[in-house]
Amino acid sequence: METPNREEAHDEWVAIKEETQEWVKELADMLSENGIPSRLTLAPGCSAGTCGCKFHLLVTKENIQAALESIDEFYMTAHPELRESQEWADQDRCPACGHHVGKDAKECSDCGLLLIIDGA
Repeated sequence: METPNREEAHDEWVAIKEETQEWVKELADMLSENGIPSRLTLAPGCSAGTCGCKFHLLVTKENIQAALESIDEFYMTAHPELRESQEWADQDRCPACGHHVGKDAKECSDCGLLLIIDGA
């Protein structure tokens, strides 16, 4: 993980996540292990970083896709249940209980989960 240099052009770096300092640091370390440079900055509105503020995880524009894919895989490894839920959702099944819900369902008729529809 690199330390931000205020003299460098800001348009090269893009914020891809906003989380707590601990979580953003963990993601930055993982990206570094995968050869993807990153930076941490305080989110707007926090000056000391001691108030429980959010931090931004920055990567270069050319590394956005690789970083997001690495983060997705990191989440799936840390929480294997997410992979199964995503597979169920791709099969028109409820991501919570696996009940068949169909493409246009707004709610699972089995467990009551409100379903998020892309583009809605």
